[in-house]
Amino acid sequence: MSDSANETKKHRKLDIVMCIDGTGSMSPYLDTVKKNAERFYQNLAAEMLTNNNTEIDMLRIKIIVFRDYDKEGADAISQTRFFELNTDMDRVEFEKALADIKAQGGGDKPENGLEALYYAMTSDFVTGRDDRQIIILFTDADALELKERAGCDGYPADMVDHDGLINLWACASQDASIKLSERIRRMIVYAPEGTKYDDLSKVMERMIFVPTRPEDGLSEIDFSAVIKIIAASASSK
Repeated sequence: MSDSANETKKHRKLDIVMCIDGTGSMSPYLDTVKKNAERFYQNLAAEMLTNNNTEIDMLRIKIIVFRDYDKEGADAISQTRFFELNTDMDRVEFEKALADIKAQGGGDKPENGLEALYYAMTSDFVTGRDDRQIIILFTDADALELKERAGCDGYPADMVDHDGLINLWACASQDASIKLSERIRRMIVYAPEGTKYDDLSKVMERMIFVPTRPEDGLSEIDFSAVIKIIAASASSK
């Protein structure tokens, strides 16, 4: 019998926020995500149980799509609610929400991805002490500086700056409205090397940075590999 089989099985409730670059160059990867949406819960649950000895008690997932406030105005960032994928009704609504995302505009220019991370960090997480809050971001471009689009229509007046984002992730001096927890938070970012995301990975704890090739529109990413990274991160101490 393997050592992992002798270990006490872990149990996790997961809140996952998926931040997706919604510009036209992301179309190949969006197609991959949509095709795998129906099996996302089953595949993640199987990976966590088989290779990480961890069982999912609850899985909620939320989608944030981001583009550029300069081009999209108030529609630059859209958010869904959390869908509980353990339930049939929410699973269908999650798949529909993904299907409704249209890759359009933008390109390989910087987008408002850091603002998307801010919204992800301020999500209405419900996970507890032994659970996991996981933020995943997919993009084939760099990010604009926070507040660089402050003069654009719809840009949030209360957006944090660079240091504010880092402090938010560190759970430093947060008020009661912030549900992000220092102990159980995790972040996984798929983005090109040399970007602001790459820089953040050097100063943010519990963040995994996975370099991508922007010329491929993230089409080179194997979704099964994404599942493995999520499962390992969700199961880790």
